[in-house]
Amino acid sequence: MAAAGHVNAALAALHLEGQPPDVIYAQIDAIVAHLQAVNAEHPIPAATTGNISERLCRYGLQAAVAGPNGGAFEQMPDYWKWVGDFYLLGEPFNIIVSVKSFAARERLLASGSGNLLSPTVGWGLFNQPAEFGYERVFSYAYRGFSAIYAPTALIQALPANVMAFTNINGNPLMRDLATLVADVQHMMGPNHRVNPRLL
Repeated sequence: MAAAGHVNAALAALHLEGQPPDVIYAQIDAIVAHLQAVNAEHPIPAATTGNISERLCRYGLQAAVAGPNGGAFEQMPDYWKWVGDFYLLGEPFNIIVSVKSFAARERLLASGSGNLLSPTVGWGLFNQPAEFGYERVFSYAYRGFSAIYAPTALIQALPANVMAFTNINGNPLMRDLATLVADVQHMMGPNHRVNPRLL
């Protein structure tokens, strides 16, 4: 089954078919739980889980830029996919969004700009808390990540020192997927551009 089929099946099971992005993304934890259950029973190919993750992240970004200050995001062109999957239009520089599926491995750490002037946001259906130990989280900050969004179940399984780790702005680096929309809207200025210093 293709990514769209898996996502549509999850939305149907949760009675979310045809709903706008903000309503769908508000149920991100239920969608993730459904997909993880499907994956546990019948493993979904890695390429498909990547496409599923991108589609779910897109719902969150669509909901975010529909807020009071608007805003915009774009999909990265194929030749820049090693950097990330989307970018939010920012001032003075864009924020890169790197999307991964159930495992971060080295791919998430190697993505992004590597520069805090154009910071990177990680977003994934991560289900392995061991991938987010203190040293690894420190490395993400060193590589220019300002936030990593993960499912509630993973966030709740992380040790206190990881959850207390802050980005360059003094805000938590590790965050719940559900907070993406509010975080982006908080950064969005009246000029319809995100301010990375507010992330």
